[in-house]
Amino acid sequence: MPTYKQKALEVLKNHKFRITKPREMVIELLGKSKEPLNPYEMKDILDRKHNKIDIVSIYRIIKCLEDNNLVHRVLSTNKVAKCQIEHEDKCTKESNHHCHHLLICEKCSSIEEVHCAGVDLIIKKLEKDSNFKIKRHDLEFYGFCSNCIKAKKKN
Repeated sequence: MPTYKQKALEVLKNHKFRITKPREMVIELLGKSKEPLNPYEMKDILDRKHNKIDIVSIYRIIKCLEDNNLVHRVLSTNKVAKCQIEHEDKCTKESNHHCHHLLICEKCSSIEEVHCAGVDLIIKKLEKDSNFKIKRHDLEFYGFCSNCIKAKKKN
């Protein structure tokens, strides 16, 4: 199965973006990270690995990745999580209606991306009732992941 890095680079190439060393470093970092990161955390991690990159470049790279549906902003924490593009059933990376439904564990901070077809019905109703064209949306749900629930049951 292709990795996040491989799929993300493929998407950027397909959209005619150059694959620069800084883009590749940020994509690799996000692909390996188990949790969302903010730009300053990314910079610190890359600096420790002797991969110097300025913060403005990191923000630009995040914007590029977000525009190409490769990351999700976690609104509650102002961090960025990789999109689960390596699992086609989890994420529709080429979709015009790329959803941002995140399940966020309050104990371990893990994030799972989910897609809910029913939200489309709500969007259509909102658009009809308000005469407002919705281009995108973000939903974050908080609770406990299955691993934390299992761990709690053992205690």
